[in-house]
Amino acid sequence: MNLQQTLRNYILDKCLKGLAPEGFDDDFNLIDAGFMDSLTIINTVSHMEKEYGITFDDGDIVPEHFMSVNALAAFVRGKRLQAR
Repeated sequence: MNLQQTLRNYILDKCLKGLAPEGFDDDFNLIDAGFMDSLTIINTVSHMEKEYGITFDDGDIVPEHFMSVNALAAFVRGKRLQAR
């Protein structure tokens, strides 16, 4: 499974409770739709740190990084590049 697929599966399972809303794709705005709130963001941060071996800095927890599957994937890729 690629990064997008694993993140999509996590979002579907943990944020959407297994029920994908109409129009759900990798660009679906999770924040505007009300699926990504502060508690969900904190849980997602914890998951991503464990799953992908990245570390969030204080300035990393901004809405732009949690808006969609693609935004999350771009953030993980960026963190991995910084770690090299």
